[in-house]
Amino acid sequence: MAKNTKDYKTLSVEALKAELLKLEKEYQEHRFEKVVGDARQTHKLKKARKDIARVKTFIRQHELGIKK
Repeated sequence: MAKNTKDYKTLSVEALKAELLKLEKEYQEHRFEKVVGDARQTHKLKKARKDIARVKTFIRQHELGIKK
């Protein structure tokens, strides 16, 4: 299950990258289910995509030194 934005803010860059890998794997699984036609919870595909973008944003903020 995905975390809140508040939870992502407290993570280090390494933890964010690990979370990103986990979310990308989850996204691929949902995408595969959709292609095969076995998807019953299609809303999770959109949610996973948004969570990936959110984590990438926090990683980029760390790189630029904009961490809030």
